[in-house]
Amino acid sequence: FLPFLTGGIAMAATPKRYFEFVDGTSNKFWEIWMDGTDVTTQWGKIGTDGQTKTKSFADEEKAKKEYDKLVKEKTGKGYTEKKRP
Repeated sequence: FLPFLTGGIAMAATPKRYFEFVDGTSNKFWEIWMDGTDVTTQWGKIGTDGQTKTKSFADEEKAKKEYDKLVKEKTGKGYTEKKRP
C-alpha cells in the first residue's frame, strides 16, 4: 500500500491487479484497484481499453470489503491473475 494524504486523512492506494479469462471464445480482462474509499474496475476484451467504473464508499473498510469480494467473485469464475501486458 502506498499512503498519501487526502483532506488531512491518510488513505491507501493499492496497485492495480490484472486478471484474464480465456476459454473457448472468451478472451477477456478485468482489472481492479482501490484509492482511498474508491474502488475502480476496468474490463473488456483483451487488446481493448474496455470500460471503467468507480464506486465510492463511506469509509476505507467498506471499500476494502468490496474490493476483496469482487476479486473473489472473478477468481471464482475462472479469471487468473497475470502480469499486465
